[in-house]
Amino acid sequence: MAEEEYGKGVPMVITPQMGAIEAVVEDIRYRAQLIARNQKLDSGVSATGVAGFIAGFIFAIVMVVIIPMFAWKVM
Repeated sequence: MAEEEYGKGVPMVITPQMGAIEAVVEDIRYRAQLIARNQKLDSGVSATGVAGFIAGFIFAIVMVVIIPMFAWKVM
């Protein structure tokens, strides 16, 4: 009955063109990996930031104050 009304018969299935979609999916996957890597780096830096600052401050004091005191025998 459908053939009589429309005259087209059974529609044929064609293979979809997936090249553009796959390229976009790969681009999204790549960007998601970059974002995840950046978040891991930021969380690692923020977790050790205070300890690193304290260690750097102590090292600077030793290099600028303590060692010259012993070298010049100020005390």
